Amino acid sequence: MVALSLLYMDMRTLLIKYWEMTVVFVVAMVVVGFILFSSPGMAGNDGYYHISIASIIWEQGLTFEFPYLEFTLLDSEHYVDMHMLFHLLQSPFTAWLDLESAAKLSSAVFIALTFVLFVWLLKQYEIRYPLFWAFILLILSESFLYRMMMPRPPIFALAYTWLAFHFLMQKRFVALAVVACLFAWTYKVFPILLPMAVISMVVYYVCERKVTIKPLFAVLAGIAAGMIITPYFPDNVEFLYNAIQAKILSDGYVAGVGNEWYPLKTLDLLKDAYIPLGLYLAGILITNREEWKSDPARLFWFLLASMWLLMLFKSRRFIEFFPPAALLFFLFSIRPHLNHFSVAGSLKSMRGRVAALVLVSAVLLSGVAMLSGTNEWLQRRMPVEAYQGGSQWLVENTPAGATVFHTDWDDFPRMFFHNRHNRYIVGLDPDYMRLKDADMYSVWRKISRGKIKHPEDIILNEFGTEYVLTDTRHKRFIKAADNNMRMKRMFFDKYTIVYRVLSPSDLSPL
Repeated sequence: MVALSLLYMDMRTLLIKYWEMTVVFVVAMVVVGFILFSSPGMAGNDGYYHISIASIIWEQGLTFEFPYLEFTLLDSEHYVDMHMLFHLLQSPFTAWLDLESAAKLSSAVFIALTFVLFVWLLKQYEIRYPLFWAFILLILSESFLYRMMMPRPPIFALAYTWLAFHFLMQKRFVALAVVACLFAWTYKVFPILLPMAVISMVVYYVCERKVTIKPLFAVLAGIAAGMIITPYFPDNVEFLYNAIQAKILSDGYVAGVGNEWYPLKTLDLLKDAYIPLGLYLAGILITNREEWKSDPARLFWFLLASMWLLMLFKSRRFIEFFPPAALLFFLFSIRPHLNHFSVAGSLKSMRGRVAALVLVSAVLLSGVAMLSGTNEWLQRRMPVEAYQGGSQWLVENTPAGATVFHTDWDDFPRMFFHNRHNRYIVGLDPDYMRLKDADMYSVWRKISRGKIKHPEDIILNEFGTEYVLTDTRHKRFIKAADNNMRMKRMFFDKYTIVYRVLSPSDLSPL
């Protein structure tokens, strides 16, 4: 009984001490979990691939065979899991849940833990009212929240950038190197730590008149360790070079990549990111030149938020980083004012009560709009079962390991989710196929778009398969296939159609 009493007292003490982190974890889990589990599908497409790889890791370990994309850079001899640690952390969820539930629950848990880290960070820098600011983080942008809900590693990237900032400000370079190493094992965008290190060097010089390369050295050392201490070295180095060359350093995209790589239209950006844009501008307006020099954290987040904003003009996927960076820049800008602000004191006057009412109303209305918008996005997603019918037909009617010609690169994650019996042409990114064999990619693309009216011999001989799956949106391809005597429909439903390509000998004599 004494032991139980002591345990109860210890738990009560911990809850009192960390009550804000406990509250934010529970609220984030409830809100995010409700939105995710009420959706018929997952946020985005790549999550179907990620949770499938996580289940393979749980079954087979960190090293496994991947013969599913032989026409791409990720063929069986050069497969690289650039999200190894993320998949490892997802994998326990697949042990006792179906893959859909595992993906959604793991996303909710990871998001909730990231919000806990956000509150911890604010408390470390004595920024008051962390729960209020955590709610603002939740409602910054529909696109931001939607991308955080994807069963993908961006939520970890956010956490790593916050930890990197903290260790840069504290000049704890060994800890910074550890973060860089973990980042390199988790998500292929880990090179973003390099400009963060450079920004910190600028901050050190402006605020302290000190020149040091320790931040850059620590990040490079951590990245090098993460890239070398992995089953995928040295293929991961070449893979990363190709990814950076194709996406970051290019003026345009040769392959038809996903929408996330293209910029938002100006009005769409203003509509989606008006809160972080407003916070960013407010932070600039309330900061004078002397304050830049006296507050390293404020200057750091101004420079980093500015970088993310410029990147956002190039690609909408950087909505993952700009909103929270803008919020943190704003918070460090108003930190001195928050120290002298009292909610109770402001409510004593009529003007204060009116201002509080207006602020709370605006926040709640924006919150409802943002959360409802994100929920509507997810409600419009195709259900998890969308590709199940066509995939199941292929499992039951094709030899194990048979290649399937499919007409869209982003069909792969859903097919892989339902069917590891077959092999596929292209997936995750069309550049992975283009960079391996540009001519083959060009032929595949023309066939998929219905530009080659009689592709049957090419599919049989060059792609080595007689099975074709297309989603029902590829109207030109479907029209060409349906008018082709050597392409026979074997299965169709609302989402997919499966054809079998006949050889000349398969045709019945006239």
